[in-house]
Amino acid sequence: MRYRYDSVVDFIHKRIEAGTLKVGDRLPSIRQLSLLTGFSTVTIHHAYELLESQGYCTARPRSGFYLSRTSAQLGDFPRDGENSIEPISIVDFPQALLLSWQKRTLDTFGAPHPSVDLFDCTELDRTLRRILRSGKLPATGASGDAELRLQIAKRAAQRGIFTRYQDIVVTGSAIQGFNLSLDALTDPGDVVLVESPSYFPALSSIKHRNLQVVEIYSHPKTGVDPDQFEYLIKNNQIRVALLMANNHFPTGITYSEEGMKRIVAAARKNNVTIVENDMLGELYYGKSNRPSLKQFDSSDTVLQFSSFECSLAPEYGLGWVIGGKHARRILAASYLGGYTTNDCRVQEAVADYLSSHSQDRNLRRIRHTLALRMERGLQLLADSLPGGCSVGRPTGGYMCWIRAPQGFKSSSAVPALHRQDVSLLPGPVFSAAAQSFENFFALNLSFPWTTANEARIARIAKSIAENAMG
Repeated sequence: MRYRYDSVVDFIHKRIEAGTLKVGDRLPSIRQLSLLTGFSTVTIHHAYELLESQGYCTARPRSGFYLSRTSAQLGDFPRDGENSIEPISIVDFPQALLLSWQKRTLDTFGAPHPSVDLFDCTELDRTLRRILRSGKLPATGASGDAELRLQIAKRAAQRGIFTRYQDIVVTGSAIQGFNLSLDALTDPGDVVLVESPSYFPALSSIKHRNLQVVEIYSHPKTGVDPDQFEYLIKNNQIRVALLMANNHFPTGITYSEEGMKRIVAAARKNNVTIVENDMLGELYYGKSNRPSLKQFDSSDTVLQFSSFECSLAPEYGLGWVIGGKHARRILAASYLGGYTTNDCRVQEAVADYLSSHSQDRNLRRIRHTLALRMERGLQLLADSLPGGCSVGRPTGGYMCWIRAPQGFKSSSAVPALHRQDVSLLPGPVFSAAAQSFENFFALNLSFPWTTANEARIARIAKSIAENAMG
């Protein structure tokens, strides 16, 4: 027989499994939970007593109940011996998923880019129109507009990265900056270390350059383990390591400062160049800047690429690479690759905007909106997802990484969800290896929480419950 208090216990377990309740957190008061669930205070108290008897919470006199432990969440990082260090082949990106992005009704949780309503291009558009009306063609050098590179260098300095503007190369996008870094630093057959899960557009770039891949697990709470990183680069002929230490895509976490220092030191010691993806580096939650791998680099061990796509506006999504001593090689790769500079007026407009407007104020608005939408999304997931699910706690960005029970296959669920106008990013696309993260998926939680979007979360939860049982 199932009692009412069992429903209350399940309600608390969902919040624990989703990560919205952490050890030490105060549980909702008996009166609050009674109002929220509709059950009597006697039923709520009985449920809390049951949770206490199971060791999940403790009662504090005149204070309430506090969470004392959680059920198993995401697994611990595997030991060295459990990880294959043989190069693996990158699987092809599913074409059906690419086609789904063309359907506007699916432009929510499965979209790879943040919601466009986050960005205000009014001032930038006005600046660009003024430049176009002038009829003058800006004198943009091969590395990009000098003033724009100076503004990028100034913004980097705010985050503890000190670079000459001459060592920055402006590109058409972030992924173009990454492609040029690969072209400058690798030859076909070289071995590249990538995180798993990883920023999937970069995996496609690696595959097209006939590079070999070794994966390193990126934990959904702590990121890459420095000891494992050093072990892999010592025992493999790694040429380049692709890492995303800030607001990781798709887990949303940030490495610890100590972990970043150790990773950069290990790379320098073993003559491995780190290509750091900092596309979401400025989209942190909270008030303080977070460090990056590049901040701890004193010998050009780290190349950092980024863009304005997620911090300014997608329409003005110019990219750049902080190349240091490698800048000339990146520029040469640009020439050899046939990349042409045909956006000089856009570069001048962005440079003018950054020098005369407060980008920091703009970013505070974007970060505040993202944080609220993420928090709302996590709460909806906690309320909706069935037992056995685990949800990450992003420190920034707009992606959320979710583990469903083993019976759920995210790639198989995508077509049925698409027919219900629901999208998500299946776990296997974030790995170079086939059949990885089959019961994982990522959600883009940057979109406004409309009634329709909240209903889509319920459909995802229903799909997990049905497929996990199957």
